[in-house]
Order: sequence, then structure tokens, then C-alpha cells
Amino acid sequence: MFIKHFETQLNPKTLETQGQSGKSKLSESSVEDRLKAFVMDGLKDGLEATLDEALKKYRPLEIINQILLEGMKVVGENFGAGKMQLPFVLRSAEIMKRAVSYLERLMEKKEGSERGRIVLATVKGDVHDIGKNLVDIILSNNGYKVINLGIKQPIDSILKAAEEHKADAIGLSGLLVKSTHIMKENLEEMNYRKITTPVLLGGAALTERYVCEDLARLYRGSVFYGRDAFAALKIMEKIKALDPETERIKEAEKMLATKQVEPPHSPASDRSGVETVKKRVSFVRHDNIIPRPPFMGYRILKNIRLQDVFPWINKKSLYTVQWQFRQGDRTERMFDLFLEENVEPVFERFTQQCIREKILEPKVLYGYFPCYSEGDDLIILDESGKIERTRFHFPRQKRDPYLCIADFFRSKASGLTDVVGFMVVTVGHRIREVEEKAFKGHRYQEYLYLHGLSVVTTEALAEYSHAMIRRELKIHLQDKNTKWEIFRQGYQGSRYSFGYPACPHLEGQRKLFSLFPAERIGVSLSETLQMVPEQSTSAIIVHHPQAKYFSV
Repeated sequence: MFIKHFETQLNPKTLETQGQSGKSKLSESSVEDRLKAFVMDGLKDGLEATLDEALKKYRPLEIINQILLEGMKVVGENFGAGKMQLPFVLRSAEIMKRAVSYLERLMEKKEGSERGRIVLATVKGDVHDIGKNLVDIILSNNGYKVINLGIKQPIDSILKAAEEHKADAIGLSGLLVKSTHIMKENLEEMNYRKITTPVLLGGAALTERYVCEDLARLYRGSVFYGRDAFAALKIMEKIKALDPETERIKEAEKMLATKQVEPPHSPASDRSGVETVKKRVSFVRHDNIIPRPPFMGYRILKNIRLQDVFPWINKKSLYTVQWQFRQGDRTERMFDLFLEENVEPVFERFTQQCIREKILEPKVLYGYFPCYSEGDDLIILDESGKIERTRFHFPRQKRDPYLCIADFFRSKASGLTDVVGFMVVTVGHRIREVEEKAFKGHRYQEYLYLHGLSVVTTEALAEYSHAMIRRELKIHLQDKNTKWEIFRQGYQGSRYSFGYPACPHLEGQRKLFSLFPAERIGVSLSETLQMVPEQSTSAIIVHHPQAKYFSV
């Protein structure tokens, strides 16, 4: 009925027109339909007056349970069917929160409207919380009491909160692979304490198979995989309505029924180190010119204009990955037009706000060091090129072409000294404070937009810095003409970050940070070797023409 509004909601002119036509239609509808429309359309004007009208007919709790939650249910269904974009879902959640807050002042404490309780936490050592907070938004605006503990939470704190609040479930979140190991340890600890509270697990590094097979078998209670916030909502409904143990067994059996046997490793993966070296020599050439950097050691850049960084933003990644606008049934041309008319103005608004209020504070620490390779190791020398400062051990592929990052540098046996670059970039601490203020103030759209923008701006700062390094090394003439080609590695060399496919082990971060003082740009490492603040990234810069992304 009101879905057309979701397609045009961001354009101020269209919104004004839509609002006028919507008001005339709403005035002819029942108070129940009008309240649902406020939630479904994310409309503010007239909400309180309509609630007052409904209060003449219903008690506050009846309005919440019978009308407002029904509106949110439709929002969830439309999102699941691809008819509604996430930013508009969050707008509906804002209206739901506003309506409930208005009604709560008229309710007695014992008249609580909770459908259930859940403790949410990002696991120990993990600083990422966007996924967890989206779950908080959806659950809390669908009638559930959410106890959100925040980031880097040890299991003791989580279990204490679950006991104190008599939680029906515990939700654990984490972004990195290491966080999945922490989740497993947490479940083992819960077993040891004979706790069987249902657990929802979510995060980018998790897979449904891992959760429903490995972790479900491990834990004595029920374990569920939360793909997204609305999946978490459905799980909570199951936990409250069904026997969770029976549900867990059904999910595990379903996954086992579709399990596929992994193919064995090929014989090539077990070849000796000698054969691997032969593969390396035949694939990676070493007749390239070694660049001469303008200095050895490190430099710090602090006075970087956001106006110079924003052009390096990958807008496709921002709009479709971070802000989660979906093409749906539109043609590519129609989707591009939708983004241009409705999403571009949002981008302009928030980039200007970040410049005006200095929400993002870009800083760069980068440098060059003499080096050479020795097998799978890269040895970093001091500025004189004579004394070893540290060495990085990189994993090698176990399949053709058997690549290793060390292959792209001159070997010690060659008698030549190569050069390697390193960098750490950040957009600072202030963005987190602004995000938290938006989240706690129930400005959920703003929270999503600011967080997504900060993520892609960090990556844009890395692109900006890498382009500068290529210019200083005088290899920039190989750069492609467009930013889109640059985003697809249209340049000489590559940059690799620890925790990603070519160098997946985070232990390398500690060695990288030993080479220069990252604290001077406000960046440090957590106990799990994640960078703080969250919107920071580091990389090793390789100049070799054959260096591109690969997985080990």
C-alpha cells in the first residue's frame, strides 16, 4: 500500500509531494491503518496526535502489540522480500521507537510490553559493533528487551548480565576469524558452568555450516546462526514459541543432510620446498627495476583535507555494501538512476557534515625500508641496509602457482637490496563518538550512514596514500585512467593487509607496528591485534609489477 514511498523517500522534492498525497489518503483511513502507515512509511508529522486519537480507543500496550508491532512486522516482511531497503527499515525503527517512548509514559511499570529478553555483545578483543547494533535496533523495535553490552566483552561479563536480566537468549557478535574461536571458547565455558541459555551467533567470518554443525554439536544448549538482524528476530520468535532443543536438532539435521564431502588436497599441495622454489623462480621475474624512494624511514601526514580523500571513495561499495541499497527488480539503468537521484544527495550531505564538523580526521604514517627475501621470509633492514630489524614470515600457496609475498622481492642470494613500503592510516577516534551519539539518540539512519561512510573513507585514505607512494617510487605511470580501474588494482604492484587472504595471520601486525610509532597518529593494537580506532587500516606496499591479490 505504501511501498512506493520507500522508493523515493530520500529525495526531498519527491518526499514533499509523496507526503502531501499520503496525508490525503491517510485522513480517509482508520486510526489503526494510519498508525501502521506511520511506521511503514517512516513518517513523523502527526504521529503523536494520531497516538492520542488511538488512546481514546485502546490502552497503550494494546496500541504497541496490536497495531505498531504489526506495522513493524510488515516492514520485516517487505525487507525479506527485497521490497524495502535497509536505510528505510531503520527509518521505520526510528518511528517505532518514538511511538513507544510516547506511550510508555502512560504505562505502569508492571504493564511492560516485552516479548523476550536478550543480552547482546561483541566478543572479547573485537571492536566491531555495527552488526550487533543493527540486531539491537530490529529486536528492540519489535518488542524485545535488549541488553547491549558493547564491544570487547569477556564471557564473565556476558554471563553475569544474562543472569542479572534473566535473559531468554545470548547474542554473540564478531567480525574477524579470531572472534569465531573466541565464540567457541565461550560456548565451552558455558558448558563447563552448566549453562544452557540459547545462543545466537553472527558475524562476517561465521558460516551457517560451521555454526549449525560444529558449534551446535559442541554446546549443550541451543545454538542458532543469525545471518542478519531479521534472521535474529525470527530466531527469537522461535525461541519464545518453540522448544529450542528440538529446533536446534532440526537445524543441525538439515545442515548435515546437505553436507558435501570436501575434495582431498591434490598431490601438488604436498610437494617439497625445493619444487616450490622452482615454481617460484619460473613464475616471478626479477629483472624489474628496483625503485629508489625519496627517503628511508617513516613520515607522518596529519594535515590531509577530506576534500582530497573523498574522491577516492568507492561509491558502489558504499551504496550497496555499507548502506545496503539493493537493485532488486530494477534494471541496472533504473538502479543507477535511483542512486543518482536519492542516494547521491545523502552522500553529499554526510560528506559535507564530516568536513564541517571535523568528524573524520585523516592521518597517515608511512615509510620505506631496505629489505630482501630469504625463502618465505622478508627481512627488513635498518636505514643503513646492514642490520636486520625484523622479519616477516609469509605463508605460501599449496597449489599452483605456489605464490608467497616474499617472492616479489630480491633474494638475499642475489646480493641486491630491495625496498618495501608500509603504511598505517586512520580517520580518528571522533567518528565513534558521533556514531554512538546517533545510535543512543535513536537516529538509526544517521548511524548507518555515518558508519558506512567512515568505513569507505578509511579505505579511500589507503587508496589516496598508496597513489602517493606510487608517485614517490615513480611507478605511477602504470596507473589506469579511471578510479574504477584503480579500485580493481589498475596499477603497478599491490598492497597487502594482515588478516586478509595473502597474509591471513594477524601476528604480522605487531612486527609492522614495531617499525614506526603508530601511536603518533593515535593508532594502537588491541590484545587480539586489531587496530584501535576501528576505522584504521595497515598494509605492506609491494612495487613488483607481477604483485596482485591472491589467496594462500
